[in-house]
Amino acid sequence: MSKRDYVMFAVIAVLGVAAFATIGVLTLLEGPEWVKFVIAMVFFVTILVGSYLYVIGPQKGGSERNTD
Repeated sequence: MSKRDYVMFAVIAVLGVAAFATIGVLTLLEGPEWVKFVIAMVFFVTILVGSYLYVIGPQKGGSERNTD
């Protein structure tokens, strides 16, 4: 894995921990439901974008066609 992959995993992990911690605090403090929903959607979109970048992103060390 490249450095870019590790950075992407770290960013997604940090956002996940922050989202879960925020939702936990809002649940304990009985925060508004719409705020919890927005946080959950932000985390969901982060996972989708991270997956897209990992799967569709630039491929390194791929096979090259030999045109000889």
